This record gives sequence, structure tokens and C-alpha cells, in this order.
Amino acid sequence: MDAVINRQSIDKFSQLVAKQTLRDNGYNLNIPRYVDSSAAAPSWDLHATMLGGIPNSEIAELHTYWQALPNLYPALFTPKSAAYSALAIAKQDVNATISQHSQVLKFISAYNQAFEGFDAHLNTNLIQNWQSVKRNQVEAELSVELFTRLSSIALIDKYRAYQFLNNQWQTINADLEMMQTEGFAATTQVDANLVVKKKDGKDTEVQDGWKGHILPFELVQQTYLSEDLAALAAQETRVAEIASLMEEILESLSEDDKEQETVKESQDGFVNSELAKAAKAYLKEQKDSKVKFTEDSPEPEQSYKAKIIHANTLIDEEKALKKSVKEAATALHLKTKTTIEALTESEVNNLLQLKWIAPLTTELAAMPSAVITQLTTQVQALADKYAVTYSQVASEIKNTEQELAEMMIELTGNEFDLQGLAELTSLLKGE
Repeated sequence: MDAVINRQSIDKFSQLVAKQTLRDNGYNLNIPRYVDSSAAAPSWDLHATMLGGIPNSEIAELHTYWQALPNLYPALFTPKSAAYSALAIAKQDVNATISQHSQVLKFISAYNQAFEGFDAHLNTNLIQNWQSVKRNQVEAELSVELFTRLSSIALIDKYRAYQFLNNQWQTINADLEMMQTEGFAATTQVDANLVVKKKDGKDTEVQDGWKGHILPFELVQQTYLSEDLAALAAQETRVAEIASLMEEILESLSEDDKEQETVKESQDGFVNSELAKAAKAYLKEQKDSKVKFTEDSPEPEQSYKAKIIHANTLIDEEKALKKSVKEAATALHLKTKTTIEALTESEVNNLLQLKWIAPLTTELAAMPSAVITQLTTQVQALADKYAVTYSQVASEIKNTEQELAEMMIELTGNEFDLQGLAELTSLLKGE
């Protein structure tokens, strides 16, 4: 946005174009015609490829980092010649060297200080004063505030930060429009969740539960019904575990066992009715014989019976759990509805903070770490790029060929085989 207002040309982002250029291009406003945002084609330095070292010219491509963090350069690289350098540290220490460097820590600290109080500023202007927000102006005002805070911070992509703001503003603006039109009561309103389903061959709109008019059910559950949500999640996790255990039992059966009536003809699952019948019989047999069947028994028959009993127990548990999950999900859904409808103003404001502001501040807070991660990746890529020279590869190939030639001497065969081996050995030895 700042690039548009100030008519700035920014590499790979924007370009100030003369009117005559537009005329010459037939007033074609296709952005790629004027702004090349494609990544540069990779290049390889012949000297470094053959003899090793990292070209200073390629290190210089990271000049924006070295300008902002000048003391980091000598901590990472040491001169090898006038045009080439080498890592001053072991490659596995690149991440620690960068992330723990004093200038990097100072950069992160400066960024955090620049955004100190930003979330409170947003809360005051957007939530506390929601009635007076001028929606057609506030995004521009917030973008100015954002760029002002970033003005003294190097390395941060200001337009990416603005994109975070712009994306989040779409949600905020839509909610504010409803609140300013319908009043604060819209925040505690719950609507019928209408979905389209087939009925008598026709698309029919029917109600499928409820949804928050402004506040999402999921957010309310995570914030004020976390215990109920966790209990439901635990049951769902157990259902998934049972499915996995059933697969393991099925896979552990022998091919003969899989031919039993307890297993589907396709052998990809159990026949529940037959499984229950067999398990009942095996449990009675176990009780009458007073011999406990075990899954790790060396006796195949005993092991099979124990697995069938175990599988049937799991199916019974799964059936009960699925019923419980369905009931718990329905109860939580209805509880969420009544919770939203009974929210206090303070609770609504807290939820709006979590919906509107927290996602933006979280994305902004992660930007310095993303910058450092990108630098670490690029430095490690440079080190990897020229870590092994062509000379080393050629030498390893030659040594391997010599070793193979020596091994071939021990091979035997008929007269023609030996003649072929002799010729191949000569080739490998370079004769």
C-alpha cells in the first residue's frame, strides 16, 4: 500500500511506469509485464565447483543481511582468497551461531519493542470503540501505524506484514459491519446452521445444528469449554486407537486364520457377527478348560483364539465409544449455544480479541524468526553447494574403480568370461 501511495519502485514487487510505456504496450496493465517476481536462475561458480570455497559474489547476494547485521558476516565466513571464502564454523553450528549472535538478538529485541503495545492499540480502536470505527478509513490508518512501527526495522518485509493486516481486516470488517448495523447483541446471537441436502431427489435447505452469528463455536469451546472439548477429543482419540489396534490384529493373523469366517472375504476387516459368535465360544471354552488363551502363545490355535477375543472386546468398546462420542458432541454443541447466548460484555470482548487481534499479532511476532530461519537456510545452502568438489568426486570414482578391478581378479569363469573380465579390468584401471 505504501508503495502505491508513495509511487515507489520495489524490486519484484512494484514498478513505476511512464505513461508512454503504457501507450507503447497498448495500455496492457498485466502486472507481470512490468514486474518480474520470478526467482533468479541458479548459477554455479566453476572455480568453486572444482577447487572448493564459497564465492564472495554469492555471499554478497545476501547483502541486506550483512548491512543490517555487519558483525555476523565475519562470525560465519573466513577469507580463503581474494574472491572466495569458507565457513568459519562447522556447518552444524550455523543455526546456533546466527540465532545466538548478539546483533541478531538485538534485532529481535528492537522488533519486539517496536510492536510493544500494538495489540492494546488495536483492542482500544477496534473493540473498545467498535461503535465509532470508521470502517472505510481505519484499515488505511492501521497500515500507517504498522509501517511507522516498522520504519526503523531492517530485514522485515513490510509488505508481507501489511498482507497479514489486510487479510485479518477482512474478518474484522465483516464483523464490525454486523455489530454497527445490528448492535452489540449480534455478538451473542446464534443462528440456525442451514445446509443443502438431497430430499426426494431435490436440493433442500435444512437445519444442521447451530452456528455463531459472529463468534465461532470452535473459539468459544476452546476458550470457555476446554474441559468438555478435551474429554470429547480423548474419546475420539481412543476410537482412532481402536481402529489401529484392529488393523494390527488382522495383520498378525496367519493366512490360514484369515480364511476363517471371522474375517471378511476381502480380508480387509472382521465380520462382526461371526467375531462375536466365535469370541463367545472361545470365552466359554477358556472358562471350562481353565486354560487362558494368550496372543503371544507358541500354540497357533491358542494365539488365534486370544486375538479373536481381544478383537471382539475392542469392537464392543468401539461401539460404546462411538455412541458416547455422538452424545457428547451433541451435548457440547448445545452447551456452546447456551454459552454464547449468556456471554457477558467482558467475555465477548475477550473472544473478539482472540478472533480479530490475536491471529494478526501472532503472525507479526513470528516475522523476525522467519527472517533468521531464511538466512540460516541460505547460508547452509551455500555451504552445501560447494562442500564437495568435482575433483573429490572424480578421485572417489577412480578409487572405487581400482577397488572393483582388484576384486574382479578373484572372479572365475570359462575362457570367454575371463577374457571379458580382463578387458573390463583394463578399462577400470585406465589401461
